[in-house]
Amino acid sequence: MILLTGRAVDTGLCKLCREEADVLAAVVPVAPAAPSVPGTCSGRDGETLCTRRALPTRSVCLTHRSQELAGEMA
Repeated sequence: MILLTGRAVDTGLCKLCREEADVLAAVVPVAPAAPSVPGTCSGRDGETLCTRRALPTRSVCLTHRSQELAGEMA
């Protein structure tokens, strides 16, 4: 069993790993965070554009993703 104390409790890392992570963080610029609000679905409901929110990892909403999966299964 390993007991964590001090900063290791906060980070879950040993001293050597924390030092390495600090060096990497100082050298490698962090990419800007992706917007937390997903975009609008790129699918269509008949002739009109879908107005539902797209899934975070897809360009379509849950309804249109289900339709895509149903088409792949057929």
